[in-house]
Parts: sequence; C-alpha cells; structure tokens
Amino acid sequence: MVALGGYMLFWMFGDVRYFLQGSEPRDLGDAAALVAKGVDPGLDDTFVVLRGTPDVQHAARLRIEPKSGQAGRTIGYLRLIEGGGSLFAAIPRTTEAAPQQFEGVFEGRMRRLSESPNFAAIQQHFDGERIVEGRDATPAALLEALGKRQGDGITVVDTDGQSITLGTKATVTIVVEQPDVQAQLGRSSFDSPAAAEAAVAALGFPYYAPPEQSSARFYNFYVRLPAGERESAQAKLSAAAVIPADAKPADPSVGAAILPWITSYPVPASDITGDGGKFGFVPGDNAKPGFDLQDGKLVPRPLQAGRLVLDPGDVKAVRLERPVTVDPQGYVIDVGVRPRDRWLEVVMWCLVLIVVGWNVTSLVAGWRARRA
Repeated sequence: MVALGGYMLFWMFGDVRYFLQGSEPRDLGDAAALVAKGVDPGLDDTFVVLRGTPDVQHAARLRIEPKSGQAGRTIGYLRLIEGGGSLFAAIPRTTEAAPQQFEGVFEGRMRRLSESPNFAAIQQHFDGERIVEGRDATPAALLEALGKRQGDGITVVDTDGQSITLGTKATVTIVVEQPDVQAQLGRSSFDSPAAAEAAVAALGFPYYAPPEQSSARFYNFYVRLPAGERESAQAKLSAAAVIPADAKPADPSVGAAILPWITSYPVPASDITGDGGKFGFVPGDNAKPGFDLQDGKLVPRPLQAGRLVLDPGDVKAVRLERPVTVDPQGYVIDVGVRPRDRWLEVVMWCLVLIVVGWNVTSLVAGWRARRA
C-alpha cells in the first residue's frame, strides 16, 4: 500500500506543482525568439503564454473516447512553425469541424512532449506528414557556416537573421544562373540537326551542341550569348525558321526560342564543402555542370575529383531544407488549462498523502511494538 501510494504521489505531483503556479502566466514572448535563445529545460508544468505561428495545414485531430463516466472530447494539435518539431499547442474543440483561423496566442499548461499521454499519436501524425522546413540564405552566409563546421552538421544564418542547424538529412540547394542561354529550335521549322546547328553557328557566339537531342519537338543548344544580344539573336533565329501553314500557337516544334538557363543542385548538407572559398559537391546523376569557354568554344565544365566546384559569385540563391520531426524533449501547451483547474487532482493527492502517512505511521508503531 505504501509503495502504491508513493507511486501515485510521484505521478500526481506535477498537478500539485502546476496548481501552485498562481493566476498569472509566465510570458515567454515570441516563439522565434524563444527558440533562438534556447528553450528553458525547466518549463515542464508551467503556466505560460506564448505567441507563435500555427501550422494549420498539418493540424492533427485526436478524439478522446469517454471513460469512467466522463464525456468524450476532441483535441486539436497544432505545430508552432517557429519551433520546428519542438513546440506544439493542444486546443480543445467544441465541434468536429476544424477551425481555419487562430489568434497565434497560446496560454495554458506547458508540458514535456514525451510526458504527454498522447505523445505516440502526436509523433505518428506529424512525422507521417513529412513536413519540410525551408529557409533562404546568401552564398556568403553558407560559405561562412561551412568554415565553422564541426562534424556533419552546419548552422547557417538565413536571410531573416535566424539560425538554422542542418543535420545529415537536410538538403542545401544551390541555384546558379548560368552565363549561357538555351536555344530551342523547333523540328518542324528546321528539317535536320545540321540545319538547326547552322542557324545557331550563324549567330557568331560560342555554343555547344549536345551529341544527343532527346526532345521529339525541338533541337536544344547552349550559347554564350551576352544579355544585350539576346533580342537580336532571337530575331535572327526566328527569321531562319520555316513556319508550316498549319502551325499552332505556342507549339515548341515550330519557330525558335531563347531561354535563360538556371540550374539547381540539391545536395545533402553533409556533402557540401567550402574549401578554398568555393562550393564543392558531388552533383546528381542528371545534373548539368555548365560550360567553360575554351579556344572560343563551349566545353562541359569538368569535375574535380568527382566534385563540381562553383565560385560563390556564380550562385544566384541558396535554399536550405530540413525535415521536421517531433522532438520528445520539446513542449506542448495545453491551451485553456489554468492552475486552478487542477484542484480536484490536488485534493486527491492530499487524500493519498494522508493514506500513505497513516500506513507509514501504523507500520512504525507496529515495528516499535514488536521491538518493545
């Protein structure tokens, strides 16, 4: 009896501690600032108010079935975007319909996620959603982070000034606006690859003709064409194109088009390097490395020891993405649960304490009687 009572006293003590919090919540401010400075590990069973952005798109709904004479209820779980997978809010629902708007202010009891009786359901839902957190960064910020790397992870400051840590499952996408353009010449307007290449060569700029033309509608070439020459080059190619009488508008097999060439290289965060002030990584199987100008001709840019090396000045944008998973050491706020609402649990805890105390007193008295 004493052992069972002791277990119940320990298990219910969180409610007692929360009951003693008082009527004014602890203001944690903005969720982004809270995460940036590090969440206090001692916030379990604390009456708090926190402002954050709810992730309505991936909200979860959990139905608590009635038991022990109590009515069933529905709880909605929201992830706070600023917290990644470490901050959630549990909001009681009065109807089955999911609300579409939230004020972004959450007041209630903050509890450790792993201690929530519904933790398994929360983890299953949100991990199953395969949520990805995306941020933008500058090439300079990424290069600086790579210089400070310790281990496989890196911590990058995004364009909003917020830090984001990328682990082995995170991805860095390098976006490069190539100095070359793509010239697409329709197969219905140019009767052979040779005719199409002759039209491109007549522009008078370095170009590259892929040995295999995979498109069934047009021939594709890469041309080192200055920005100021693109309009006139477009006019020359259009003049060289033969337009069939039955041609349809916006048909890529007819006419010619000059298009900017932008390449994106998604790379595991653990694979990218910043040696020598340049980005280095192993490109994907279908990635195009771009071209170098040699002897007046465009040649495919060679890899260095199997890695593509890029100057930061050639990088137009950097995209950071990491998967969001539920952190058991994170927190969930039981919205609307105030300290005074735990009075019944406190009464029960006091009764158990009395029973345990009475049993301990009886045991001590019996032990002394036997010793006498």
